[in-house]
Order: sequence, then structure tokens, then C-alpha cells
Amino acid sequence: MSKHIYVYDSFTEDQTQKLISSAGVSKKVDEFLTQKEFNFLKSNIDKITEWPEHGSTSKYWGFSYSDPLGKIIQKWLEPKLQQLIGNHRLDFLAFQEAINPWKIHADIRWYSDKIPYKVVLMPLDVEPTSGPVSLEEWPETYTIAFKQYNFMRNLKKEKIGLTSEGNNDQKHWKKPINNPSTENLINGYQITVEEHEKYLSHLPYEHLEGLSIDALHKWTPRSAFYWDNTALHCADNFLANNIKTKRCFMAFTLLQD
Repeated sequence: MSKHIYVYDSFTEDQTQKLISSAGVSKKVDEFLTQKEFNFLKSNIDKITEWPEHGSTSKYWGFSYSDPLGKIIQKWLEPKLQQLIGNHRLDFLAFQEAINPWKIHADIRWYSDKIPYKVVLMPLDVEPTSGPVSLEEWPETYTIAFKQYNFMRNLKKEKIGLTSEGNNDQKHWKKPINNPSTENLINGYQITVEEHEKYLSHLPYEHLEGLSIDALHKWTPRSAFYWDNTALHCADNFLANNIKTKRCFMAFTLLQD
């Protein structure tokens, strides 16, 4: 059983201001990948039989540009990312296979000397419960980005150990509005009951208090979409739509010095 230790702490005021100034809207680009690039990523995720991290909501394999596969990917991906999100540094790359939709969260990590920037997601596969389908037959599924943020302000420094057996106990999910680090909250409920039923039924409706939707990103082949590391987001309730799993490739980035 592997174990990872993450440090949770507040950024300095200067770092926090950089996080705030770099924040922006979530966007999607169609045909971001060529068919050859898409096929290359798809063939590599299809080869994974043992995932280094296997939690209760997803399977995960992270790596960097220094890894053999990363060196190949960097040659064509780095220029595309520069055009998409501007100057940045790579934090890490990851293949991911979904198991269960997770809670509303931010992908923010604390670093003493680095500033998190954007997360770029490239859909590779959507598999219904009936079995694999062609690219033209992907069932409808989404990633939802919200207008609320977590800049990790006013945290007490602590170390959290996460094991490969899972880091997600859904019984203890809390409303984002009750998290003191959630910012840009609105009054009441802006997300409708109908939107909750269509996209977010894996969560109690009460968890949407204070939140507003920035973008609904539909998963389509060869596309890419991104959000800020600090932005709240989550998957839709794909299981309720008879989707067994969905697979993607992700790039986690840092602000360029």
C-alpha cells in the first residue's frame, strides 16, 4: 500500500495575490488534439492494467515530462498548452479513469515556492454500461466548473496522509459554503432544481447553496477544457446516465516565474 503525504498550509499574501490575479473563466476548445495525438493518448491509457493510485472515485497515474512517455508527449503538447493557457510551468501529467462522481472541490495544492495555475483536461473515452462505443456514440457527460474559488487562506499547517486505497469518504462530504476557504459565494441558490437533477444529482441540493456555474463542459473527442487550480468543479452524475466510466488525460500547471 503506497502512502502520500500532502502539506496543507496558507500561501503568503504575495502568493495569494498571484493566485487571485491569474484566476479567470473556464474555457473549452474543440479539436485541440489532432486525431494522431488523440489516438496516441488513447492507446496509452488503454494499456494501463495496474494503476499506481486506485481510490474510491478514480484510478490515477501521474508522471512528468522527465518520464519516457512524458518526453514524447512534451514535444507536441507543450506548444499547444502555451497557446491555450499562456506561459506556465508543468506541475505534472496524469491519466485518470473515473469510478464515481466526486464532491465539489478545487485541485489546489500548497507549495512553499510554486504557484498553482490551470488544470487542462482532454477527454479520451466515455464508456456506457452497455460496453465500449465508437467516438461518434459517446453518451452525454459533463465536467462542471463553478465561479467560486478556494485560495487556501487562513489555514493551520498540517500534514495529511493519503493512501492508494482511497481518499474519499463520501459520508463526510460538506457543503462548500461551510468551508471557510470558499470565496466568491453568492446569496441563496442560483443553480436550479432542474440543473441539479440533470447534472449534480450525486450531491444533495443543499450543497449548491452559494454556488453559481461558470461552464458546463461536454466531453467530446479531441477537445480540451481548463479551469483554475483554485476553482471549484466536479463531474456530473455520470453513473445515473448509464455511464460505466470515463477516461481522460490531464495537465496540471504552475505559474511561470
